[in-house]
Amino acid sequence: MALGTQRSTSANYVLAQFAGRLAIKSYHCLCSGNVLGSIGSKAVRSVRLSIVSASDTMRTFVSTVDGQEAFTLLLVKACYHLTRLDGTQDGNFTFAEVRPLTGRTHQIRVHLASLGRPLVSDAAYGNQ
Repeated sequence: MALGTQRSTSANYVLAQFAGRLAIKSYHCLCSGNVLGSIGSKAVRSVRLSIVSASDTMRTFVSTVDGQEAFTLLLVKACYHLTRLDGTQDGNFTFAEVRPLTGRTHQIRVHLASLGRPLVSDAAYGNQ
């Protein structure tokens, strides 16, 4: 997003929107695993997330004990069922609009993985 100079009125306005949590962050994600729901279905999911740091890496985990609550809005846009030429099933995918309602580290990645629907090609939280 280009807004002019760093201290311009428009840049300050946008920064204030993010600081006041007034900006809506929306992401489009392709998830593997069973579909999240029918096209058009919407749900708010919650999970407790905890950050664990190890030497040079930082990972976020689902934690029922000491994690902070994270809320994510999911809206299913499309569902894909891949079938091989021989007729065998090769995988299910969901294309979804995802909006983190809280701002936890790696929230979308961890939340979808905890539902058994990791982001496609996510080496850290998804299937290899």
